[in-house]
Amino acid sequence: MRKRNPWIGLLWGIGIALVAGGYAANFWLQTFYYPPPGTPSPGPVVVFLQDLADNFVSPSLYVGFGTIAGLLFLHARSRKRTKKSVDSHG
Repeated sequence: MRKRNPWIGLLWGIGIALVAGGYAANFWLQTFYYPPPGTPSPGPVVVFLQDLADNFVSPSLYVGFGTIAGLLFLHARSRKRTKKSVDSHG
């Protein structure tokens, strides 16, 4: 069995966390942009967190999906290389 690179596993975790965090922040922002009628205005800390999340939703999704796409490319390239080396030896 081939040894796995722990950094690749870490990158998978980071990519998935960025995508999940971006979607969660987007869902959280939608609840504040369209609040139910009669709810009080949030405090300044919540408004700051809304602005912060609003600024980081798109970049986190882009970087997360880019990381996952890059890892899939590296996986395919590695697999092609190992298949080629097996074919040349066999």
